[in-house]
Amino acid sequence: MMRGQRGWRELAILGDKFNKFSGMIEGLIWSPRSGNSNDQVDNWAFEEGPHSDFSGPTSGSTACVAVLRNNQLFVANAGDSRCVISRKGQAYNLSRDHKPDLEVEKERILKAGGFIHAGRVNGCLNLARAIGDVEFKQNKFLPAEKQIVTANPDINTVSAVSKVAE
Repeated sequence: MMRGQRGWRELAILGDKFNKFSGMIEGLIWSPRSGNSNDQVDNWAFEEGPHSDFSGPTSGSTACVAVLRNNQLFVANAGDSRCVISRKGQAYNLSRDHKPDLEVEKERILKAGGFIHAGRVNGCLNLARAIGDVEFKQNKFLPAEKQIVTANPDINTVSAVSKVAE
């Protein structure tokens, strides 16, 4: 998204909310659309404008997020960040590392045109999911979840959290 206008528009909105960079970011934005875009197809990879040649962040990060709602714990993980829970002193993994040699990761990487060398995506990155690292997300014809590296998280749900939090 950060390569096209949609991502820059979202940054402008965030800038407004935080009263930071809003004037500067808004001044850089050119919008080929007007009105509500909810009823339009999302063609972010094909958007044109002053930022369409921005290649995006060259570095990245992993993320692990836990949300407690009602009596369920939801854990979303992308990369090699980890979430562990303790039940009666015993540790249980609620996430797993997204390494390139895992079969599901390897399959996506190869189908997207990437390769794995020495346990690294394209001989460089030692994980298969990350936020940023846009150099591995350049195929305009693939959705975000099918790129060589994706930020699409695995989501794990644990019930009866009140009994778990000891």
